[in-house]
Amino acid sequence: MKLLFAIKSLNVRGGGAEKVLVDVANGLVGRGHEVEVLTFDFEGEAFYPLSDEIARMDMAFNPAGQSMPRLGMIKALPRMRSAIAAANPHVVIAFMHSTYVPVAAAMLGLPIPLIVSEHTEARHYDTRPIQRRIRQFIDDRAALRTVPSKTVQSRYARQSETPCEIVANPVSVESYQVHLGAEPSSQPIIISVGRLMKEKGHAVLIDAFANLTDEFPDWQLRIVGDGVLRPELEAQVKRLRLERKVEMPGFTRDVGAVYSASRFVVLPSYYESFGMVAAEALAAGRAVLSFDDCAGIAEIVDSGVNGFLAPGASTREGRVAGLADAMRQLMSDPEGCAAMGANGPAAVSRFSLESVLDTWERVIKASVQEAD
Repeated sequence: MKLLFAIKSLNVRGGGAEKVLVDVANGLVGRGHEVEVLTFDFEGEAFYPLSDEIARMDMAFNPAGQSMPRLGMIKALPRMRSAIAAANPHVVIAFMHSTYVPVAAAMLGLPIPLIVSEHTEARHYDTRPIQRRIRQFIDDRAALRTVPSKTVQSRYARQSETPCEIVANPVSVESYQVHLGAEPSSQPIIISVGRLMKEKGHAVLIDAFANLTDEFPDWQLRIVGDGVLRPELEAQVKRLRLERKVEMPGFTRDVGAVYSASRFVVLPSYYESFGMVAAEALAAGRAVLSFDDCAGIAEIVDSGVNGFLAPGASTREGRVAGLADAMRQLMSDPEGCAAMGANGPAAVSRFSLESVLDTWERVIKASVQEAD
């Protein structure tokens, strides 16, 4: 089957959805499918290695990590439409609303089914009413929506009649299991991994850690990732005089080694559609701490078994206090923390790449048959 995946960028550094697309596209090529990937990138190197058997169609709309003005995107739609029509795939699979909205507009009238793959929790649109209305308009023109978790599926189902399938994000369990049994760093380190964006909650994490530094003077916090909030977070660290205790080293490709250095991993997100970092950390044998109102992670973390879920709160102060209390419990109990980490791999075995590829093949086949 000929498949055309579409995503805004593969050249941007890091990114969960980008990694998922590359893993899935590479896996489907390995199963004998013909795969192409359309991006808005200028020509460049993908951050995550893409199979040499996969052709890239780089539209050169905007540099990686930058937004394209709406008028510029509208003017670019005919060129994207021509590229998709020339590729003539059996199906187009567009990742994230920043991609599938313009792709759907470019495909109007083309006899090719479109699968929109959503990797953002529905609450993302609560404060973005224009984006929500545009997304709902596009929904009516898609053959299928995929989402990575049951909770996300239920929330989108209340907003749209478009068929919605759960397709979990694949986790390369084997690549993280090489770190099982590794001793953490001799200096106790708490790790958080993710883009530096408001919804990831790093400001809450820094405040919570600041409340514990007198009680646990030897501990360090390492926030791995990059993003638009870096200057703001660095200023927060400086204001709290935590320059020697909080590190923000940027992105890394060897995230497994990052997990193995930690005592536990903290993900203070307000919302997640799946919780890829949580799944990776569990695969590497590290306990995960998050909030119980972060549905994507709460579906993976069994509190008290492979990690801990702090009580969510509607205020920043409440989240800081709840997270600090939970961190204190884990920092005070290294044996219990290690035992929870040892239970991690079993919790994510169902997200193996082969299992996820089976699901993708099923939903792709169904969408193509429905369109015929």
